[in-house]
Amino acid sequence: MSKRFPRVAFSAMAIIGLLLVAGCESSEKVAPDGSTVTVAPTPTTIVLTSSADCLGLLNVDECGTSDIIATVSDKLGVPLPDQDVRFSSTAGLLFTGTLASPVPVRSLPIRTDKFGNATVSLVTSTTTTVTARSGTASGTATLNTVAGNLSRISLNVDTTSAGCTMSTSTVISCSQTICFVAKAEDDTGAGIDGVGIVFALQDNTVGMNTFSGQFTPSQVTTQNGGLARTSFAPDSTCTAECGGNKTCQGQVIASTQGGFASLPIQLTVNIP
Repeated sequence: MSKRFPRVAFSAMAIIGLLLVAGCESSEKVAPDGSTVTVAPTPTTIVLTSSADCLGLLNVDECGTSDIIATVSDKLGVPLPDQDVRFSSTAGLLFTGTLASPVPVRSLPIRTDKFGNATVSLVTSTTTTVTARSGTASGTATLNTVAGNLSRISLNVDTTSAGCTMSTSTVISCSQTICFVAKAEDDTGAGIDGVGIVFALQDNTVGMNTFSGQFTPSQVTTQNGGLARTSFAPDSTCTAECGGNKTCQGQVIASTQGGFASLPIQLTVNIP
């Protein structure tokens, strides 16, 4: 009999251990201290359209959707898989699945994939801030809404605003300023107000030379008929990189944060 007791005791301890392991595996797994959460919606500007789903889900006539990706990274910036992320929003409905058959997920844990990403969708009829949290780490993103069917962003050199006298996109001085105006348009060509536009410089490296500069402001919300205005000036690296008639180039582009972009304007850079 005495020889059986250790076996019984060991079996009991093994069962308890298995129960503890099972309990740990079923519990929520959150990011360690020092981690970060980055929230990236696509798109960040939601175009509102009429849909039966809007009435059924939000009791409104018009709404729009965006995909929300929260990336969890450790303190070194390495994405963390298998972490639980909880999403919340100031408006709208957070869900997985399809808009026709959504599964609400507000404040429910969503596990990150092998890339450290946890993904949900949002349907809303108004400007919304989404928060994603894992442990003590959290991140937020604000999504704007606009009425109308955004179908085109046009971009031109601005010669009508105060202080904007350059009529071409040719850069002949490192102290030069060129103004630009973007217009968010629907499918009829009418301007759409309330669209967030980001101005950027692209294709600006030739060989060892990079032409750089700053937009003021770099992000603008369209108004007064869908217009967004900015000015561009070369930065402090201009003379070293492009002076002395070195070969330089660049393109100006205007886009929504969701990636809807204008055709680029080519800058001709010829600086003595």
